Amino acid sequence: MRRLGNFACYPLRMKSFLQSFTCGAFVACMCASALAQDAKPTAAQGAPTAMQVEITQDGKAGQMNDKEPKKVMAFRNTSGTGKANPADTIDPKAKAIYDASVAAAKKVVSFDGVTQMKMEIPKGEELPPGFGEPARFVMMFDAKDGNGVKGFRLEVLKDAKPTRIITNTEDNTAVTDLSAKTFMDLGKNMNPVMEDVIQHFPRWIMEQKMGGDEEDAPKAVSFTLEPEETVDGTPCDVVRVVRVMTLQADDEAEGAEKMTPQTVRFNETIAFARSDNMPRRIVETNSMNDGAMGGPPPSTTTYSNVKINSTIDPALFTQKMPEGFAKVDAPKEEEEEGSQRAPALAFKVGDKAPAFKLTSLAGPEVTLDSLKGKVVLLDFWATWCGPCKQIMPVIQKLSEEFKDKDVATFGVNTWEKKDDAAKKYMESKKYTYGCLLAGEDLAKTYGITGIPTLIIINKDGTIAKAEVGAGGNVEADLRAAITAALAK
Repeated sequence: MRRLGNFACYPLRMKSFLQSFTCGAFVACMCASALAQDAKPTAAQGAPTAMQVEITQDGKAGQMNDKEPKKVMAFRNTSGTGKANPADTIDPKAKAIYDASVAAAKKVVSFDGVTQMKMEIPKGEELPPGFGEPARFVMMFDAKDGNGVKGFRLEVLKDAKPTRIITNTEDNTAVTDLSAKTFMDLGKNMNPVMEDVIQHFPRWIMEQKMGGDEEDAPKAVSFTLEPEETVDGTPCDVVRVVRVMTLQADDEAEGAEKMTPQTVRFNETIAFARSDNMPRRIVETNSMNDGAMGGPPPSTTTYSNVKINSTIDPALFTQKMPEGFAKVDAPKEEEEEGSQRAPALAFKVGDKAPAFKLTSLAGPEVTLDSLKGKVVLLDFWATWCGPCKQIMPVIQKLSEEFKDKDVATFGVNTWEKKDDAAKKYMESKKYTYGCLLAGEDLAKTYGITGIPTLIIINKDGTIAKAEVGAGGNVEADLRAAITAALAK
């Protein structure tokens, strides 16, 4: 199974309006879905689903600067609900159109179209160079895993002609600059092209395929039908969707002032093509407390020349250096002041794994000592974490594959909100591997701040693998690590 990005659920610290948009607005799990091939996700210190926003004198969110004391609003997303306005209504016809589009998106196996995003940024903000240019984006989903990405090709366009080509497969990312006549082989590192990919990736389709049933997801309170339009020569039904989410003030956050709860309203006006039910234009605006504080910048994303589920040659996703072009090295990555980094775990490969005693879903307590002589796989997860749920079928598959060998597989349910949530979810999905409950203390011991976190422990109690997130080929990587541990 392969996905774009090293996915993990993290607390979200909003560095700026633009960054908050790129990380998926205010939803922590959306930040986890940022398209960074083998990149380290961003994180902030604090409890899960907490966020910190610096509030300046004018009431706008500004840049976090860890070197200076700041006035900080710290929120915890305590629920995916919020108060609807009296004007919010659910038009059955509008909702039916939207639901049909969601169902169609879940069945998408390939996308080919020209995408373009325009953004209204606040005064003082700057967009990256080239942001807002049109680009052709071609993508295939993995047939074995409907949510995995087999490969993509991005062609930045000027006067309808490619000027820069980015290709990506599981093993390689390459960039050809046609104007500069240069070629760059990035290997598995997609960081240098992140800004291009994020703005052109068909995010709405991926969001629907991954599902939006997390408990913390903003709740839809309004579906209304707008006048029909023709977009890119295609008749479209236009639906306006409003979602709300309540952020409860987090009194325990370090350095934070006590603030009143904030209600975030996410507004999407989407033109769905009648021909294939896919978006041709998405207008997004967000506000907090009825506009008292702006959210991410208003944006308009358009899709043209769209082909859904067409046959695509996988050769499109690779490229070789053209004759006469010069090979250049990837730009050196420098960490910005105040940028967000995934904190390192407190234990590394080769260290002795910390002891634990946790109650299992099956009833009895499980200790690390009781598993001595076995290879142990621990998957720290929660039901509200989308990336966690995405890899659970892999954990189940591996548990069955190694069930007759000295391997013990456990999900460690962590930061859960309801006592019976893990039990209900495991039973609903018919997962049979072990599940350990109330893993917060063990997660703290390991220094875990993002999930899923995967830990493999050797037979002698030392750590064989410790990884945050679910990037790359999770199944192959875990299988290889378990096999190697068994051979010791």
